[in-house]
Amino acid sequence: MAVAHAHDAQGSVWKRLGNGLRQAGKWTYGFFIGTELTAARMAAWSLGLLVALIAAALLWLYFLDWNTMRGPVGRWASMKLGRPVKIEGNLKVDLFRLEPHVSASGVTVANPDWAKGSQAAEIPHMAFSFRLFPAIFGDAILPLVRFDRPNIRVVRLADGRTNWDFGGGNTGWNLPPIHRLLVREGHIKINDRIRDLVFVGTVSSEETSGARGSAFQLTGDGTLNKNKFTAEIHGGPLIHVDETKPYHFTADVKAGPTHATADGAIVHPFHLGQFYAAMSLSGPNMSELYPLTGLVMPHTAPYRMRGTLTRDGPVYQFKEFAGTVGDSDLHGSLTIETAGERPMLRGKVASRVLDFKDIGNLFGTKSERAVASDKLLPDVPLHVDRLNQMDASVDYDAADIRSRDFPLRGVHTHIELQNAVLTLQPLAFQFAYGRLSGMLKIDAHKTVAVTTVDARITDVKVEQFLGANPAATGVLEARARLTGSGNSAHQVASTANGPVTLVVPHGQFNAKVAEWTGINLLNALFISDKEQTNLRCAVAQFDTHNGVMQTQNFVFDTEPVRINGRGVLNLQDETLNMTIVGEPKEFRIGRLHAPITVTGNWAHPDVGIKPGGIVVQGVVAGVLGFLFPPAAVLPFVDPGLAKDANCSGLPTKASTQGAPVRRHHHRHH
Repeated sequence: MAVAHAHDAQGSVWKRLGNGLRQAGKWTYGFFIGTELTAARMAAWSLGLLVALIAAALLWLYFLDWNTMRGPVGRWASMKLGRPVKIEGNLKVDLFRLEPHVSASGVTVANPDWAKGSQAAEIPHMAFSFRLFPAIFGDAILPLVRFDRPNIRVVRLADGRTNWDFGGGNTGWNLPPIHRLLVREGHIKINDRIRDLVFVGTVSSEETSGARGSAFQLTGDGTLNKNKFTAEIHGGPLIHVDETKPYHFTADVKAGPTHATADGAIVHPFHLGQFYAAMSLSGPNMSELYPLTGLVMPHTAPYRMRGTLTRDGPVYQFKEFAGTVGDSDLHGSLTIETAGERPMLRGKVASRVLDFKDIGNLFGTKSERAVASDKLLPDVPLHVDRLNQMDASVDYDAADIRSRDFPLRGVHTHIELQNAVLTLQPLAFQFAYGRLSGMLKIDAHKTVAVTTVDARITDVKVEQFLGANPAATGVLEARARLTGSGNSAHQVASTANGPVTLVVPHGQFNAKVAEWTGINLLNALFISDKEQTNLRCAVAQFDTHNGVMQTQNFVFDTEPVRINGRGVLNLQDETLNMTIVGEPKEFRIGRLHAPITVTGNWAHPDVGIKPGGIVVQGVVAGVLGFLFPPAAVLPFVDPGLAKDANCSGLPTKASTQGAPVRRHHHRHH
């Protein structure tokens, strides 16, 4: 009934306004016909007409039923948002006040056709007010913005399409000044398939009062990838914001065990594209930062970092950060540029002391590996699919390395990520004597990544790895060129192809061990444990096919014994099956013709002998002893006819296959 009365009143006004305009027309006609036209009268007539039009427009707006404008307003909003917008409830506009007020009910924003499902936004009620005179001159100042029970859904597909444009691109939202922002019982759901992120939660904001006065508060609560998520942002009261001064804020975000805090300021209030904050980060694994930040980080041990985070449009900086990752320290500065097709990460990171066991966490935490596999090469899936989401150019250095198993002194690498190809080159580890250097490349263009490794060992002393009283000493030179596919270290090794070569051009070898390889019983038993003999050369060459390393050449040439080997190292199940035979170069009594076998798991190999030859020797010795007792010893006599290995040709051949062998001077006896 109220609407009917409004229509009657509006019709009466229009009737009176029409009569008035007709009378004005008659007067104007008489004025032009019966009166001489002058410039002053023309100006007066124009001003009167303008006043009449303004008065008519104001009267029209005053008595307008704004519900009749829901369609045009919805179409205007649709054009601005690029999404169909409808107003299905009441639309109320009160313009005749210093702070005009607008409210709408039943507002919906539709999804694009490809985003099947419900609406992108459903807002049962929203309202805002603005200051009239600044708005006339193009400045928007909003004393109030209010949303009641909004329901927002954000979707992004793997191809980058999104159902919502938050505005501002990568430069940050540039909002008009808001003196009071109220969000009551807001619900939001985010499904981002690029970040593999699903968030469901509630959002609310309001001005609060307490012992320290009023303040602004924005809170979020929900689940992020099924983990508990909470966020709290606090700042001073918006009504007192000075647009010429920074606006202080604090933030506390928890996503499962990941925790981030910030204490800083927005440089120009309501322009979120520029801010700075002292920030702290902690969590069990840096790779879990990806859903929150979109940055691809490796698997790490538990970490804790503090630094200064700044934003200037599309450029973020995490400056002078410092903290720990596992038992290693980490410090440096990083810059993230977001203006391009993909974020670009640049910077320098360093450690004073790197605990070597923390490098193992790059392939998954200990608990993950215990569940996934008991192998030395972890089978924990790596997130190689994320490598297409950003680019990077980062240097990393560690001044010292703490290791229980390897005599490492430092490491340097340059990390380059471009178009889903991750390259670590150079990748250089410094030993106490010698170095391991090379290149690691992971190409993640396809569903299953392809990994290439080219590693070289130069001037490394063998005895560094053999502990006290080493069986061999000398300088090791080696090279491995392997290519495999898979999304874990174990999968890559299981499909690896390529050559592996190890060379010791010369050195020393434990004489007792050399005799035992030929099972020369008398010599082995009566030689001192510490006696050394010359190692003329040692070469081990393998050809790897589908994760199986087959020996091509395996020779350890000592002065008294030439040691030959053959067999396989299996990268698929981490087993080995090697046969080793020591052939004496000098006359030996008490030699057993039985090859030594090394089989089983890498971590705990089994060493044994093949007894077939010994059985034959025993049978022959028994027969000879029966016929002529002194002849029973003959089957255990070896004339020592083994020849020296070609210790000039073998290393040279190995060097042609890529091993970094240098020319050394040999000592011969």
